[in-house]
Amino acid sequence: MRVVEVKASDVDIIEQVYQNEIESFGIMGGADRWLIKSFVRYGKMYVLMDENRLLSVAQFQRVFYEKSVFLYGFSTVVNERNKGYGKELLRKVEKKLRDEKIEKIYLTVDPQNDIAMKIYTNEGYKIVEFEKDEYGKGIDRYLMMKNI
Repeated sequence: MRVVEVKASDVDIIEQVYQNEIESFGIMGGADRWLIKSFVRYGKMYVLMDENRLLSVAQFQRVFYEKSVFLYGFSTVVNERNKGYGKELLRKVEKKLRDEKIEKIYLTVDPQNDIAMKIYTNEGYKIVEFEKDEYGKGIDRYLMMKNI
């Protein structure tokens, strides 16, 4: 397995990421091709690959007012879940980001998403704020942060 920083020329990987977004989050919840390309060109997108097969994805935006990034999207391919791939990607990406002088990672998570909450808290992320109606009425989130 290897971690890849996705580039615009990685057409096959981008298509796998798009298909994973639909499968994981639905047509209205996941990142579309335009947003994926935006992360690739103007943010950072890392994937965990097994040969040419996608296992897990992490999409980042830069926080301009500090040495931080926002983890916009994080997922593992549905039939590859519960195998530790997400944790492996998260740990390896944190090292890459530290090497780039990033000091903090922020993310938001659904307070009802017990699986994600467990992963993030076990990996050292702390809740810093409850964001009521963050993405619309009744769509609450925890803002979490980790110093890396």
